[in-house]
Amino acid sequence: MTEKDITIKGKTTSQYLASVVVDNLPPRPFNIRMRRMTPDSTTDQLLNKTLWSSYTEIIDVKQCYPNTALVGVQVDSEQFGSQQVSRNYHLRGRILQVPSNYNPQTRQYSGIWDGTLKPAYSNNMAWCLWDMLTHPRYGMGKRLGAADVDKWALYVIGQYSAQNLRPRRSRPVGAGRLWRHGAAHYL
Repeated sequence: MTEKDITIKGKTTSQYLASVVVDNLPPRPFNIRMRRMTPDSTTDQLLNKTLWSSYTEIIDVKQCYPNTALVGVQVDSEQFGSQQVSRNYHLRGRILQVPSNYNPQTRQYSGIWDGTLKPAYSNNMAWCLWDMLTHPRYGMGKRLGAADVDKWALYVIGQYSAQNLRPRRSRPVGAGRLWRHGAAHYL
């Protein structure tokens, strides 16, 4: 049995939250009991109602993060003085199904497409949409099949989005029309 005595002192007009770490819990299932030692207040001037708010179990183990690109950085802030540490990452996109005659590196379609797909890194919005509609893990793939999505229309959209635009100061040379950059959050 683990016991902890916690003392809360002070005044506040809003809710006060305190966290308590309980080490060496017994195997599950187990009971947790919280008991306030201070008697209930008999005056309207003092509110000392105590409530159990939540319980969080912290598991201190090394874990892998499947299907996740994860970066962890630990730096000594004294090495950087008052400067904020910045990091930059180059994302290639996601490996997804693209037309067999499409080269994602050059953003070129060659020859006539036979309708087959191949896995490749790509950030072409048409094929990102195909991926979200047909992938069974994070997309609509459990409800939609490949036959339910018009890949021929997406092929035309993919060609349009792969066309190079004339360079501008705000756009890199050879940038396509529609590209997926950044984080995507799938619900």
